[in-house]
This record gives sequence, structure tokens and C-alpha cells, in this order.
Amino acid sequence: MSNQLIIENVNKHFGAVHVVKHVNLSIPEGKLVCFLGPSGCGKTTLLRMIAGLETPTSGRLSMDGKDLTHVPACERDFGMVFQSLALFPHMTVACNIAYPLRLRKAGKQSQKQRVDELLQLIQLPHMADRPVAQLSGGQRQRVAIARALASAPKLLLLDEPLSALDAKLREAMQVEIRLLQQRLGITTIMVTHDQREAMTMADVIVVMEQGQIAQIGSPLEVYRDPVNEFVADFIGLGNILPAVPSGEQCVRLAGGQLIDIGGPRKASAGQDIRLLIRPEDVCLKISEPQAHKDLHASIRNNCVPGQVSFIRDVGSSLEATVDCAGFALTVATSPREVPGLAIGSSVLATLPPHACKLIDASPGRLAA
Repeated sequence: MSNQLIIENVNKHFGAVHVVKHVNLSIPEGKLVCFLGPSGCGKTTLLRMIAGLETPTSGRLSMDGKDLTHVPACERDFGMVFQSLALFPHMTVACNIAYPLRLRKAGKQSQKQRVDELLQLIQLPHMADRPVAQLSGGQRQRVAIARALASAPKLLLLDEPLSALDAKLREAMQVEIRLLQQRLGITTIMVTHDQREAMTMADVIVVMEQGQIAQIGSPLEVYRDPVNEFVADFIGLGNILPAVPSGEQCVRLAGGQLIDIGGPRKASAGQDIRLLIRPEDVCLKISEPQAHKDLHASIRNNCVPGQVSFIRDVGSSLEATVDCAGFALTVATSPREVPGLAIGSSVLATLPPHACKLIDASPGRLAA
């Protein structure tokens, strides 16, 4: 029988505040699923309900055909790594890892065998007797994961476990955890507010907004085909431009530019929409200012004239802000692609029709 976790119409209230709203979700077995969203969107509360640390106000959770809704956390056979890691500083590495096994009254020999296996797995076999207080941040992270895995749980829950690490170590640990999860094939749910982390690690991303699920999909699906302005804005950099439908396959931008979107538009008259184009999809070339006089010909080819107002140069890549009539574009390029680009350069920004996506404007958000 499948060990798939099923969440059915789960709600959580804290007093008058509706924190998690009508969540329906299936967690596929053996995959790493990221709950992604801003602070206060309900992702940690949902994780805590899965762990058994909070009880749903209504709804049902089940796994392997068993109703878990009111099962205590200690009986769920789940492993959890908290944001604070919650290691015991007075214990050695080996004692920390063995702690869940001692709670289950495992024999000393089986404890030692399991601890040795996990120390090999996290590549710290030489640190069994070292006090946790003497470990680096990355080493403590590995020990916390090993402790969560000690009892061979059906599900591994990670609550922003990398948030306290510096940027370089954090990226290295993202890869390590992902490789470990794939090697073990353990179903894993991870909470994060870092979209780059979710894109790096997840098989499935669950984007949450104000207690509800906004979109579920693979990292590429969520990045390339966001369902609305909120998801597009939260996942990666994006140019999200107010647009008005004009004709069968065109929209008009704030400066009056008519943009071909490459096919019949999926927006009805009067619908509040945005045009999304990712920075790496915008093509940039330096032009002479007088070339901008032929404005209408440029726009017909989805080429929008503008002027560079800001450049972030990190050596191998450039991120440029281009001020156009009525809006600004962020463009990702490289020194090789646009040699001589500088603040004040007159440019033509091409918006390829196939890369222009129409999305719903999120309610309550201000137009860009």
C-alpha cells in the first residue's frame, strides 16, 4: 500500500484568525516537496499539523490508509528537523543521533549499529564522540538530519533548516540534503521562504498565499507558467507589466506599446491582466538615440526603446534596468552579449512573443 500523505480540506484557526484555509494536497511518495511562501502564509502551521504538533480545526490527514488527524506526534513515525535544530548541547554527536532510538528502547548494540550507519551517511564517522557545541553550522545540520532519520521514519519534515547558515554553506547544504533524500528515497516535506532553495531542491513546489495554496507544480512549471501575479512575483525575478487586451493576440502596455504575445490571447475584455516576461528572455542591444524616432516600427517587432538606468555587474553576468515609456524592464544578460553596455546607454529591448505570458493580476496588489 502507498505511503502517500493525503491532506483533505484542512483548516486551522487561531482564535478569529484563519491561518490555513481549505488545503487539499497529496504528497507523492519518495519525492521532496517544498512549501514555499512569504512569512505568515501558513506554511509552517501546515507542516506542524502534519507533524502532529498542531491539531487541525477541521479537515483530515491520512497516510497508508490510516487517519492521522488526532494521532499524537510521537506515534506518527515522522522525523523532523526544526529551524533551531534543537540538538542537545550537553550530548555528543553519537548520543544525539541515538536519542530517538533510546526513547523506543532499542538495544545498545542496535543503537550503535544504526548510529554508525548514519554517521557514515552524513560523512562524519570520526566525530561520534565530539560534543555538539564544537561542531560547525553545517556539521550540526547533518547531525540534526541524522537524528531525524534514526528511527527510519516514513516521512521527513524540514522546517526552514538552513536559514541560520551563511550563503555559501547554505547552497552547499541544499545540494547535500537533496542528494541524501534521493539516495534514501524518503518522502520529504520542506518549508522555506527562499524561492532559490525551493527551485534547487524540490520535485514539487506548493506555493502558499494567505493560508491557501496558490499553485502546485514542478519548479519549472511554477517558474515558467505561474497562475497569477503573486506566484510570478514570488518565484524568481520577473517583469510583471500592466497590460490591456488589444486584438486577438496582442496587448497594450502602459506606455501605449502594442505587444504581440505569439498566439490567441487567453484574456477576456475587462479582465485585469499582467504581461510576464522573465529577465533572461529579454534581448538587449545598444542603439543610437536617433533610431528611436522610428518608434512605431520598433514596437511592431516587439522591440521597445529605452535607456539603461542601473547595472549590476557580477562578472559573468549583468542585470540591467531599462527605463521605457511607461514602465521599466529588468534584463539579464552578459558582457559578451552586449559589449559596451553602460548606464545611460540607449537600447532596444526585444520581447520575444513566445516568452510573453499573460497572467491574472493578484487581487489587492498595486499595479507595477
